[in-house]
Amino acid sequence: MKTYRDILKWGDKRETEIDKGTLEVLKKRFGLSDNELKQKHLSGETEVVLQKKNSLKAEQIKELQTIVGEKNVYTDDFSRANFSHGEYYAELLQLRKGIIATPPDAVVAPQSEEEIVRLLAFCNENKIPVVPVGGQSSVTRALETPQGGIALDLTKHLNQLTKINATNQTASIQAGMYGPAFEAKLNEKGFSCGHFPQSFEFSTVGGWVAAKGAGQASTGYGKIEDMVLALKVVTPAGIIETKDYPKTAQGWDIFPLFIGSEGTLGVITEVSMKIRKYRPKNTSHASFVFKNFEDAVNAMREIVQAGFGLPHLFRISDPTETEIAFSTKGFNDTFKDKFLKYINYKQGERVLMFAAAEGTRDYTRFIIKKIRKKAKKYHALHIGASPTKKWLKQRYSSAYMREPLMDLGIMTDTLESAVTWENLIPLWKAVHAYAEKRPKTVLMVHISHVYENGANLYFTFLSPMEKGNEDADYKAFHKGLVDTIHANKGSLSHHHGVGRVLSPWMESELGSEIINAMRAIKKHFDPNGIMNPGGMLGLD
Repeated sequence: MKTYRDILKWGDKRETEIDKGTLEVLKKRFGLSDNELKQKHLSGETEVVLQKKNSLKAEQIKELQTIVGEKNVYTDDFSRANFSHGEYYAELLQLRKGIIATPPDAVVAPQSEEEIVRLLAFCNENKIPVVPVGGQSSVTRALETPQGGIALDLTKHLNQLTKINATNQTASIQAGMYGPAFEAKLNEKGFSCGHFPQSFEFSTVGGWVAAKGAGQASTGYGKIEDMVLALKVVTPAGIIETKDYPKTAQGWDIFPLFIGSEGTLGVITEVSMKIRKYRPKNTSHASFVFKNFEDAVNAMREIVQAGFGLPHLFRISDPTETEIAFSTKGFNDTFKDKFLKYINYKQGERVLMFAAAEGTRDYTRFIIKKIRKKAKKYHALHIGASPTKKWLKQRYSSAYMREPLMDLGIMTDTLESAVTWENLIPLWKAVHAYAEKRPKTVLMVHISHVYENGANLYFTFLSPMEKGNEDADYKAFHKGLVDTIHANKGSLSHHHGVGRVLSPWMESELGSEIINAMRAIKKHFDPNGIMNPGGMLGLD
């Protein structure tokens, strides 16, 4: 029997238990008993049976099978359910309750770009909605199919590294290739992609581009839009194929329109992007404890504005996130903890900073030396390379704990925002103030993508669910968080994207003229509105 639980857990499905240190923190923070820790709230262990039946006509299914082959068209309930969602918290709640209101009518796995061309022509003529799907790590409701249609699985066949050009340091990759497979192929040739989002192990190159993502080495390498050189995109209006020149002055650059388009303009089939030399033995690391968040932020700002070069990984955990990390790792009340307190690095105020620099050995040592000097100016204590190295070893797995937390009845989700330096501390304080109005709520914040004029703030919250009213409770709290971020001069998103979740704020954020221009562009590439329709990006 296939259950909803078989499909709701994203990431490494082997990781189903919460470590002892985290459980102790949860017990203390939320007053959970040992018995409550053994329960599973809304486990989702019911058979997948969809109420909404496939609405495509028999002859339409037949045509889809003719285009891609019978074995690449799926209309069974489990396949349709499996491709009905991303990883947005409210979507997972619905899955746990056995509710999928608007599944796709079919899942289709094309084997080539030519098949995608034929599929879009057929769907455009018949006004059948199409939603491109990669690793399904979206947290913005970007993969829902409110009007049915087909979910286009790009991972089954379109998952190859098609070209490496060592002279130009570029690579061409099919959109459905997963991050680890891409990186492994590059490593064999002495290169690295340089793009490591937290979803890296279970996300695709096409998804990185479509959502305009950022990796954990973005301070040095940039976001995905800084890495992409050219794209191939199949749209209902025709094929867009750009060239991988380093830079041009040939009118408007067209391919950036598709970076962050989240499937609303066409299907990204191939990406040409920069690659970097792979020299892991040269990487230098440093870790620091600062006395307070403001000092750490000021040090970080001065480091990126100094002009001596940039670290690749650069991260600060705010006091709450720092103390949670210390607590879960059993650091509190150890000799080292007592020593920190003795020299005035107080619990509840101190913060952690991690840094790593990549490149030639002399360059990485130079960057870390400069960072240490700047950090010392703000009374930071250098605590060596080990904490940063340990964090890097577990940088992906923490995301896989959301489902075990939900089993315990803990609401947990993330939001992120870009903000200028002058507005960063006020925004951080405002969001903390909002979250702390809710009883038994923990808000952890970190900075992980840093620029000369500002940085991102990444918010992670945990709070007991209002059982029996989980959906409405979450949505009300989430809306208040977004309103607070928006009112305090933070962007709606830095790298998660917009999807359907943040679309209600888009016009007030961008202005009506920009929204109208986006709608006009969509009308050109997608005249019948078949590409990921229904509330995306504020377009309709």
